[in-house]
Amino acid sequence: MNPHSIKARSTIAAAGLLLLALVVGGVGLDLAIRYRVQSEVFFSAEQVAARWSAAARNGAVPRPIPTTTDITLVQFVNARGEVVNSSMQAAGMRPLSMLRPPADDRLQKRTECSAQGRCIMLMANRVTPAADSPVVYAGTAQPSLLATHNLEYAIAVGGILILISVARMTWWAMGRTLRSVERERQFASTTSHELRTPIAGLRAHLEEALLYPDDVDPRDTIQGALRATGRLEAIVDDLLLMTRLHGTAAAAPELVELGALAAEEASALAPGVPVHVLAAGDVRVYGSRIRLARVIGNLLSNAQRHAVSVVTVTVDSVGDQAVVAVTDDGAGVPPADRERVFELFVRLDEGHRLDSGGSGLGLAISRDIAHAHNGTLRIEDSPVGARFVLTLPLAGTAGAAAESTAVPGQAAAKSRKNTRAERRPSAGTGP
Repeated sequence: MNPHSIKARSTIAAAGLLLLALVVGGVGLDLAIRYRVQSEVFFSAEQVAARWSAAARNGAVPRPIPTTTDITLVQFVNARGEVVNSSMQAAGMRPLSMLRPPADDRLQKRTECSAQGRCIMLMANRVTPAADSPVVYAGTAQPSLLATHNLEYAIAVGGILILISVARMTWWAMGRTLRSVERERQFASTTSHELRTPIAGLRAHLEEALLYPDDVDPRDTIQGALRATGRLEAIVDDLLLMTRLHGTAAAAPELVELGALAAEEASALAPGVPVHVLAAGDVRVYGSRIRLARVIGNLLSNAQRHAVSVVTVTVDSVGDQAVVAVTDDGAGVPPADRERVFELFVRLDEGHRLDSGGSGLGLAISRDIAHAHNGTLRIEDSPVGARFVLTLPLAGTAGAAAESTAVPGQAAAKSRKNTRAERRPSAGTGP
């Protein structure tokens, strides 16, 4: 841990403030508990002493003195310091205390400790103001909570556990926050770089047309400017979609049949390599129809662009997961690049060759949508070409429980209307 990092400094500062609060709170708690225990013991002793003092004035003190509470040590001591009566527990003991309250303050509390460290908490009650009045002592052994430091140890251990827990939580929270900030910073940096390229190309075409009007074909200039503008438009459209994915709540989930959705997206593709959809049974999930259509549409347009002769889509269920696999017979994706293609703006050489105007965001967006539906999107081994596999929790399973509150088919008409507007595959979504 670098003590000079923001993460470390924040954690140390939070732990320091919490430590100060725990010390103050721990001391206050210790004093409060000790005061409460002492008060209860002395109050009980006072009740017992007052009871037998009144009984002595009435001449009705039994021998030995019975005890019915935790105050088991009761003695009557005369003016000469002799024990004249006591409870069974105090029989044979020396006087509990040499304290003899004055006539004007007949009730006093005292804690008496012996040389061996044994302490007794008691109340001394002078029976009458007379000079030869006996004194009633009522008390009990000091509770272990007060006689030892166990209370302080328990409070210290609890405080340390709280301090460690809060420090760990602060460390984790700061790390998560800083990772998010770093991702945003990296995203802004990468986006700026990606936007700078088409803007620079557009500027170059326009400046060349102005500087050399006689040597430049206006039609070539306009076509170059349109290509750069198309690239900018693709990037901006996908950035707006990513912003909506991360910054706004998704529409109410609905029941989506993936086989029908895959067939619908396949029929909406531009003419090219044929796409075959093989759906096994009724495979349904809960989620956003528009966003799931975006994922499948991206994968299909990707595969069609890279395929040589055919694209195959299979829709099936395995256990509690729906599985959509899109396979083409093209060049495939090297194992070393199978995770990299899901990063922002990453496009392999084959993707640049087949579509130079793509944004490089399509697969990143598709994986984000899959994760938002508690699913996954990955590239698996295939005998030929590339095989993209989308897995989602089946409707009614634990993974889809959070989304299952929607009524099946809710907002379906609206979704189908909007699907066409948002499902248009981004150019250059593939590797």
